[in-house]
Amino acid sequence: MSFIEQRKRQVAKDSKKRLFETARHLFAASGYYGTSTRDLADRASVNISAITYYFDSKLGLYRAVLSDIATRVKEELSDKTTHAKKLLSDENATADQARALLFELISELCILLCSKRLPNEDVVIFLHEYSVPGEAFDTLYRELISPIYEIYADLFIKATGNGLNREDATLCTFQLFAQMFVFKARKQTILQHLNWKEYGDREVKKIITMILEHTGAVLDLYKNKQR
Repeated sequence: MSFIEQRKRQVAKDSKKRLFETARHLFAASGYYGTSTRDLADRASVNISAITYYFDSKLGLYRAVLSDIATRVKEELSDKTTHAKKLLSDENATADQARALLFELISELCILLCSKRLPNEDVVIFLHEYSVPGEAFDTLYRELISPIYEIYADLFIKATGNGLNREDATLCTFQLFAQMFVFKARKQTILQHLNWKEYGDREVKKIITMILEHTGAVLDLYKNKQR
């Protein structure tokens, strides 16, 4: 490959990356519908046709951002979800083991949401698309929400000694995630109301403890119903 060809490829790669990162920033700040293709092109310093060339459309670019967010979250949770899949496939695994692992997954996700391990822009985009689904919601649902929720629901069932059916376990999972998401989505309100300066170790620990207590109560309720 000649130097000129290498240079062209590098320029194209840089333009695509710049456009992608610009999209992440603008979609977080203004939302999908509040961001125009002209905004994207101007801020990324690329020709507007680059959006179509690299991503087919603005929607394709937004899907790429959502897919990247899904990949990041799954990577952060991969150790725990891999462990969960092994436990769920083990016929000898106990309800107590499933409960302990469910609590670990809850704690890990709470820390992920309340800390700075994920870029705030990613969390903002995710929560908005989750709360107000748009044309690209199927990407987020297929790549992240569905597989993660299935694992949590399976752990709910296992942790109650099969005291929960699939439908109820899924509803419990949605209720659980709603609890976790609210502490991120309403962070400023919570900080102001409780006179907290930030989500530090102490604050995150209190949030996790409360969610685990609520989850434990639900597990005990359905486990006792089976007796």
